[in-house]
Amino acid sequence: MLGRDDHGEGEPLVLLHGVATSRLIWSRVAEPLARRRRVIAVDLPGFGESAPAGPGFELERVADRLVERVGVEHFDLVGHSLGGAVAVAAAARHAQAVRRLVLVAPAGLAPRATRAAAALGVAAERAVYARRVVGYGLAGRVRGRQAMFGMTVADAARLHPADARLLLDASGGARRVAAGVRRALQSNLCDDFIAAAVPVGLIWGTADRVVPYSGLEALRRLRPDALVEKLPATGHIPQVERPAEFVAALERILDGLGRGRARPGRTQ
Repeated sequence: MLGRDDHGEGEPLVLLHGVATSRLIWSRVAEPLARRRRVIAVDLPGFGESAPAGPGFELERVADRLVERVGVEHFDLVGHSLGGAVAVAAAARHAQAVRRLVLVAPAGLAPRATRAAAALGVAAERAVYARRVVGYGLAGRVRGRQAMFGMTVADAARLHPADARLLLDASGGARRVAAGVRRALQSNLCDDFIAAAVPVGLIWGTADRVVPYSGLEALRRLRPDALVEKLPATGHIPQVERPAEFVAALERILDGLGRGRARPGRTQ
């Protein structure tokens, strides 16, 4: 089973969320994006309403499951954070399915040591569980929002309580947090990113503390052809923090990348 929301008509755009969230993370931007295309927001296997793809979180298996079950032959693909790592793997393994690839502060492109990755994965899972237990009572308080989301958004004090509750709701059903974090931190998908035979775009918040904005320059060196949109004073979750700006940035990238299906400068 693959949890999904389907909006609009036209060329398909598939949205992949990050770790410890679900397809709900796209709630603020799905309808505006669907004015021009069909938007399919899915739960990664092991998150939300999607059954896990195996005992852990193997990027290749997850990518295969998504492409197999998304239900369309060709689509544009947007991956946020952990979803960015899955998106790169999908583009590398299913080049005929992915037309255009847009990564939003992607994981999987700056590997860390195995032991550190495992420890951070366990810590993240515990933090997500604790936040779900006490979070709804804290969402209406400035200090509560700062404590829960101070690392993930640029200014948690200004995060609307409704958006804080959305983030809490999005973490429901997250069964592969530790495994997902570990895999995202251990993986090195740089070769796949370089070789991906599709046009690429990058969106990054300049105040991102989770996947630091400084990593953008390294990816630009790997793919000088990539179109880039920077979102000032924005943290790791731009689709919630600044949904209108995020939609505009994504639309500009998709328009700039044309109809896709081939990397600029290469023959089809």
